[in-house]
Amino acid sequence: MAVIPNQINNVQVQFGLNVHNSVDSNLLAFLLQTIRPNIVDGPTLSSIYISSLKDQHNLPSRHMQGAGKAVDISRINGMKMSMHYPGDPAVKQITDALQLAFEDWEGRRENFGPLFKRKQGQSYPVSGHADHIHFSVD
Repeated sequence: MAVIPNQINNVQVQFGLNVHNSVDSNLLAFLLQTIRPNIVDGPTLSSIYISSLKDQHNLPSRHMQGAGKAVDISRINGMKMSMHYPGDPAVKQITDALQLAFEDWEGRRENFGPLFKRKQGQSYPVSGHADHIHFSVD
């Protein structure tokens, strides 16, 4: 089991209450490669907020299947996606860039968020996820 650090590539990582930072090594590898200040041209990514890992969910959620195979990110630079996406251009650009980057990740499984909802690269009809990004790996 890998551990998400409090900082990735000079980007602060904050965790919700009761969120344990243990994750699958493939999910951590994606975060370590992708989370960086210059993920897009223009706005700088300075912090992300992980609102859920293996908590707050019930089966058959990917959060509860396996060990640390899913992560939810609900804030960008301290701003809640629920309140600032798509209205704030920086939040929208960074959120969209994160989802697009995950689509190129070899071990991706679920990529649900405000930009699109895909499972293994295909559109997937799942409710919610307008207020956070959900990434899961195989």
